[in-house]
Amino acid sequence: MKYLLCTSAATMVIAVLIATYVHLPKFGSIPRGIRLERIQKSTNYKNRKFQNIYQLHTDASICKLDTYKKLLGIIGKFIAGKNDISIPSVKTDLMNLNKNEDILVWFGHASYFIQIEGKRIVVDPVLSDVSSPIPFFPVAFRGTHVYATTEIPELDYLIITHDHWDHLDYETVTKLKAKQIICPLGVGAHFERWRFAQSKLLEMDWHDEIELEDGFRIICCPTQHFSGRGFTRNKSLWGAFLLTSSSEFKIYVGGDGGYCPHFKEVGKKHGPINIAILENGQYNENWKYAHMHPTETIMAAEDLRAKVLLPVHNSKFSLAPHAWNEPLNEITRLGKNKDVRLLTPMIGQKVNIKDTDQPFNAWW
Repeated sequence: MKYLLCTSAATMVIAVLIATYVHLPKFGSIPRGIRLERIQKSTNYKNRKFQNIYQLHTDASICKLDTYKKLLGIIGKFIAGKNDISIPSVKTDLMNLNKNEDILVWFGHASYFIQIEGKRIVVDPVLSDVSSPIPFFPVAFRGTHVYATTEIPELDYLIITHDHWDHLDYETVTKLKAKQIICPLGVGAHFERWRFAQSKLLEMDWHDEIELEDGFRIICCPTQHFSGRGFTRNKSLWGAFLLTSSSEFKIYVGGDGGYCPHFKEVGKKHGPINIAILENGQYNENWKYAHMHPTETIMAAEDLRAKVLLPVHNSKFSLAPHAWNEPLNEITRLGKNKDVRLLTPMIGQKVNIKDTDQPFNAWW
């Protein structure tokens, strides 16, 4: 009886600690009030949550027990210090760029800076050392923590594709300065809790098209994925964004998502695309409907009718049981003799996005 009482007390203490922890500001908030009313009108919101258009057993594949066993193995490697890898990087001075330059700088994983026709944009910035609510996992590889928020200039647009920890980092976004934040429906609830003005938030449903200033346009496109920062899932939407500049230069901001007909639909309606930035990393057989293998990344770029492919979602965090450089090796091998040009810059390297002839060596 004494043992049972002690066990029950310990369980209650753990439960209280977890409950307290998940109420920390960095977990954000679920949509309520007027925001929830708008969400409920979305055709993509059913049974109190957002749904993928193509139901490819996403939830079942993500939740397989074997997946979590493998993730625990990755965590074990970090704890044991066996994943102490150093990745090469360079540093571009973003504060003193010529505003006439049309460039892109990749921060590693799925974060990057774009300057196009005078507009400054950052996508899914995670400049912290960790991309989860767990303080010690996953820690960024050595050499990849190149930029601090103080080294990012004021932005015209901060684009967030969905609210997962490796795409929406509380410590980063609350320190960046941006005139406007563009995100899928419901993600604004996190920013509202973090004391961002509602006037700065532009939340979009799939297929919404909005005219931004100076002839820029943005379309929110569907992806095959999911959302959630705590124990609840799919209360906010996930998506990709097609950004078109005043000169009709098109950049596809892919976010996360498994391979599906969305890419061909976008390519047929809006292609050709000048640059497609697509996930290529953190893939696994058990969540193949929510992430793409390099083979599928190439297929997606072809479906989009992309001229240039920038493969991201790799080289900073280890979130899947593959070698850190496997995605880059595979995409390079598979991309040979394809019509789409592969762009593989080093973390921090300045890329002229309108110069498609620049060479990039296999730095990895």
